[in-house]
Amino acid sequence: MLAINLAGNFSAGDAILAGIVGALAMLVVMYGGRAMGMTSMDLLRTLGTMMVPKASAGMTYGIGMMMHLMMGAGFGLLHAGVLHAVDPSSDGDAVVVGLVAGVVHGMVVAGMMPTMLTTMHPLVKSGQIYAPGPFMTGMGKMTPMGMIMAHVVFSIVAGAIYVAAVG
Repeated sequence: MLAINLAGNFSAGDAILAGIVGALAMLVVMYGGRAMGMTSMDLLRTLGTMMVPKASAGMTYGIGMMMHLMMGAGFGLLHAGVLHAVDPSSDGDAVVVGLVAGVVHGMVVAGMMPTMLTTMHPLVKSGQIYAPGPFMTGMGKMTPMGMIMAHVVFSIVAGAIYVAAVG
């Protein structure tokens, strides 16, 4: 195992890039689960229609993608900060940090997203998109696990890219 040296090497640019790549990896997991019938959740459409409920599909997905990548960039910064605070001494330790961060983040999102969607999303409020149900189970019973796994993938990918760039 290689030793990691993050001390004093924080790089916002690398953290943002790592977060964007992690967000793209996360989409692979989420849409893979959708393709396999494990969930009906369409993250990009859900995000896009939250902002522009009556826009074209292209506009909706474009805005959803922009929102998701911006959140990925922000969480990339946060994840890099966590890595610096924990200061793992090996690649294996960095993966464990990513695993724990991803599970916690995924659980928080799965728990909070139903309230956010039912109170703020215009199409959920009007019944045009199914109500998410507790922990997003209204979009498929595997949706909560898929969300947790997608966040784990984000954390591990973002962390690996960030550590490779600055560690």
